[in-house]
Amino acid sequence: MSPALGLKRRVAIVAGGNTGLLLAQGLAKRGYPVTVYDKDQNVSSRNRDWTMSVHWSLLHLSKILPTSISKKMSAAYTDPFYLYENNSVPPISFFNGPTGDVQIAIPAPNLRRLSRERFRKVLTQGMDIRWGKRLTNVQLGMKEGEPPVMLSFDDGSRAEADLLIGADGTNSRVRRWLLGDEAGAAKPSSWSMCNGSVRYGEAGKALFLRKAHPLCSLAFTEHGLALCAIQNAPDPSKPETWSFNVLRFIETSLPRPLFGKPALALIKSIPDKICEPFWSAINWIPPHASFFATQLDYWVTRPWNSHGGRLTLAGDAAHAMLPSRGQGMNHALEDVGRFVDMLDYVEHGGEWASALRVYEEDVWERGRSAVERSLEDARANTMVAKLEEARLVTKGLMR
Repeated sequence: MSPALGLKRRVAIVAGGNTGLLLAQGLAKRGYPVTVYDKDQNVSSRNRDWTMSVHWSLLHLSKILPTSISKKMSAAYTDPFYLYENNSVPPISFFNGPTGDVQIAIPAPNLRRLSRERFRKVLTQGMDIRWGKRLTNVQLGMKEGEPPVMLSFDDGSRAEADLLIGADGTNSRVRRWLLGDEAGAAKPSSWSMCNGSVRYGEAGKALFLRKAHPLCSLAFTEHGLALCAIQNAPDPSKPETWSFNVLRFIETSLPRPLFGKPALALIKSIPDKICEPFWSAINWIPPHASFFATQLDYWVTRPWNSHGGRLTLAGDAAHAMLPSRGQGMNHALEDVGRFVDMLDYVEHGGEWASALRVYEEDVWERGRSAVERSLEDARANTMVAKLEEARLVTKGLMR
């Protein structure tokens, strides 16, 4: 029930988000046969984009990605023309939303700002991705001659693998299969996120919103963080073509996700005082802008049974945290970086199951701590009168 001596394990990755695709690239770089199974019909099915920060985990990208993909990374940058060389990113300003004062400017020497959707498109290149595959069941081979792992999908198809990696996000089906529906289910937090991409269509407005920082600015308010960030700058000489990511992180419950006009109505109705450029970024949003709002779930990491090195988790499936301090993508990159380190160790004679356990034990401890901190940070970021105690102020974007 394990691969023959000298053969690389066949790896199945459930979900083609950024974590799953990073894993696929790292595995393929090392000669593993790897297939990604995703429930969407194609990479652009959801038509939702937002921005992400990679900072303390940036060092992992070069060892994960083949050179051919690394050379294309600028296509995923929120501003493909921004010069990141020589650690030139100015400190990121965090404003006191009610007063407009800069509460703290956080150094960001290793920062890269990425478009989630364009990053995915870069990472799909060269990968074997089976779209339209929603996982319905997992079976483990128990006898000689049976496949180690059998995956079943809702279209009636099946697939064999030696290793299954669940990278299927906050509400991971693989995690629920491993731990049971109760222990593996994500929990709703008291926080929601309203998020969208906006093209204002006027050069003056775009230049004004970007004046505070070339990449992103944030504000503390009594209802939670606000963000205004460049989403895409296809032509640096034409600000009217730029789009922006506008986000509010608020303490409210949403019985169901909102899209379009209802989501836009929510972000414009938040009753706190907020300074520029955030006030204008929100109030200038045109009625046709693409926005969504959803309640944020979390899952506090706990150990799982990898069944002799045949199943594991990574990314949000392993540690679903709130986006309180920009840590989620960085912990996902840390997962993938440590996973490919494990592959290199095995390549040099290490035993598979014990090496995988080392990877998992790190994820269990690091993930649990990161999820719990994200819940604490969500609350701290609303305490405008005591911001000097918030981790965003005391630790910035550090791990």
